[in-house]
Amino acid sequence: MTILRWDNIAGQAAFHAARHSKNGPQSTPYHGHDFAEIFWINAGHGIHRVNDVSFPLQPGSLILMRPTDCHGIHPTGPDALELTNIAFPRETLDFLHSRYFRGRKWAFSPSEKYPAAQQIEPSRLRRFNRWADELSQSPRERLYLERFLLNLLAELRLSPKDASLDDAPDWLARACQAIQNPNHFSEGVGEFLRLCGRSREHVARTVRHHLGMTPTDYVNGVRLAYAKRQLEMGDQGILHIALDCGIENLSHFYSLFRSRTGTTPRRYRLSHRKLL
Repeated sequence: MTILRWDNIAGQAAFHAARHSKNGPQSTPYHGHDFAEIFWINAGHGIHRVNDVSFPLQPGSLILMRPTDCHGIHPTGPDALELTNIAFPRETLDFLHSRYFRGRKWAFSPSEKYPAAQQIEPSRLRRFNRWADELSQSPRERLYLERFLLNLLAELRLSPKDASLDDAPDWLARACQAIQNPNHFSEGVGEFLRLCGRSREHVARTVRHHLGMTPTDYVNGVRLAYAKRQLEMGDQGILHIALDCGIENLSHFYSLFRSRTGTTPRRYRLSHRKLL
């Protein structure tokens, strides 16, 4: 098995950024490396063989490869497999861990058997590609790499998978992640059911089993978490925030908010706003 070395790949550069398209004959052979790597799939499908186990790849698949992982990529299907790849030396990974993640959950944890993977929604995929494009046009210096990595890692932490979903089916975990996007708020629980792609009864039973609540309660909790962030940070009117949450009845919004927080939206805003 080939072991790729950072010195041979990028020399003194702080990072390597690329976007590739591969079809069937252009598989990436199974290999190891002494550097870290983040890649995600923009289009097409494939198989990711990592640490001797194969996982499917599809648009939105994001993988956080550690220096100790071995892997290969095989495109499948009629369309080319397009992926964006960011590689960087182990020293940067060690610095980020010691500076920001010591004692906290670390996406590149060496104790896990397989590298961390997430399925990201299209809006986040576009954002990551925009950041990667900006990085690729930057000087190959650590400053620009760290800006990219901190943005990406912070974004991935904004809607982490709930620990209670660890044993949940993938369709529920994906729906819980997708419903965090305010674009889905207006249709409420109906949109959540659509994202789940299962019957109302099946979704209700599964959500109750894994989250201990109804789908409606879960969606309202996501909406109100968004409302609290808007009240803390912005000057938008409360009616505007309620509408952004997909709740057109202001009285209903107040009732939901009070039941979750024990206070009104206005008092919540005042108690969380400090003038500097």
